[in-house]
Amino acid sequence: MKVLAIDGGGIRGIIPAMVLAKIEALTGRPACELFDLIAGTSTGGIIALGVTVPAVDEAKHPRWSAMQLVEMYESEGPKIFHRSLLRKIETVDGLVEERYSASGLETALAKYMGEARLSQALTDVLVTSYDIQSHEPFFFKSFLPLPRAPHSPRDRAVKSATATSSPQPLADYPVKVVGRATSAAPTYFEPEPVAGAASNGGEASSGVVCVDGGTFANNPALCAYAEALRNNPGADVLVVSLGTGRLTESISFEQAKSWGLLQWARPLLGVIMDGSSAAIDYQLDELLGADEGHYRFQTVLEGVSDSLDDVDPANIAGLRKLAEATIQSNAGRLAEVCARLTE
Repeated sequence: MKVLAIDGGGIRGIIPAMVLAKIEALTGRPACELFDLIAGTSTGGIIALGVTVPAVDEAKHPRWSAMQLVEMYESEGPKIFHRSLLRKIETVDGLVEERYSASGLETALAKYMGEARLSQALTDVLVTSYDIQSHEPFFFKSFLPLPRAPHSPRDRAVKSATATSSPQPLADYPVKVVGRATSAAPTYFEPEPVAGAASNGGEASSGVVCVDGGTFANNPALCAYAEALRNNPGADVLVVSLGTGRLTESISFEQAKSWGLLQWARPLLGVIMDGSSAAIDYQLDELLGADEGHYRFQTVLEGVSDSLDDVDPANIAGLRKLAEATIQSNAGRLAEVCARLTE
């Protein structure tokens, strides 16, 4: 089974989108035909949705290639991360309210995802989010997962006792709503309330209030691997994981020793996302073997901003250049992955 997982990282999504575009170019096939499951968090979730949403006039072909999504970042990024002087003043530069209005993001998602629904995805899709009402991860899935098998008499008893709190059934959400929910980064965009919808089985799921999946799984590769094993017990799983770049700006002891809530508010999100991504990279290397069952394509954010929202044209050009360098330095590994994806 072949799995693709794409990290969160705002405008830095240019990097994994370009790596994926190279994979599509080398294989001559769209991502939805190469992978059995595509998972994404935040900006990675938008890429996962973008390469699996069907074309308007041809339900069997993707609406967008990965390279077209690179172009989406270049054209829509400045509109998504746009603040007027008035908003900067009203939000005290994001300290008392979200930095950005969600209107730019929602307009871009409507433009690129249209009225497509998650059930129409051209391969299985898993997108992460976090429900702040229940304080639990929430996974948008384009498929109905297999029931979890109890592993012991105690597990069976617990399952019976907690049947009413079992995971929510599949609900067929609009793709643009899923994209909005997974990318609602705290302090950047307001949360996304998602109403319940009918599941494939006709049951109703309760509403959730979603924030960015990067709060718990900025790198969704381990979630995707677990889902692959749940639905394909004993399968031989190949995981291809695409990062959005590791942080380079150091936080010294002298800086952080006297920080309180106000000073930690902005850098803390980056620390959480970067740390969790690296931890999952380590875990999958141990479980599957580096460049055996797990291929991770990641770079260091040298010469570019590590901000999620730096849409200055020079930074966007720098991100493209960094992605090209990453592709060049990993040419052999990419060729090896492409051979395995098409064998």
